[in-house]
Amino acid sequence: MTSTQRLCTGQCKCMRTSLMKCMQANGQMSSFYLQDDSNFVIYGWKPVWASDTYRKDGHRLCMQDDCNLVMYDKKGGPKWSTDTYGQCCKMCHLTLTDDGRLVLERDGEEIWNTPKPE
Repeated sequence: MTSTQRLCTGQCKCMRTSLMKCMQANGQMSSFYLQDDSNFVIYGWKPVWASDTYRKDGHRLCMQDDCNLVMYDKKGGPKWSTDTYGQCCKMCHLTLTDDGRLVLERDGEEIWNTPKPE
């Protein structure tokens, strides 16, 4: 099965948002949350990955036109990123895969991901 949502080029999501959910092949639900404490986390039955941005005043998560996924504070200052900025492209998107990983793709090529949950 696949993710119910993607974050695509030019899109932003505010904190305190359940960004993506998907059902894994083993029947477990995975979710990607932007928490109000500025951390964003993948959950299965328990947290399986986190951005380690707790209390960094994150306000929104944006997929920039250059394929860099960036967390900004309320004043627009960057607090975290995937460091995947690059040349302009046709499409970038972040997806929660059916094996519980976040994957960032640029023009169909995987350029960043979180580890597969154990």
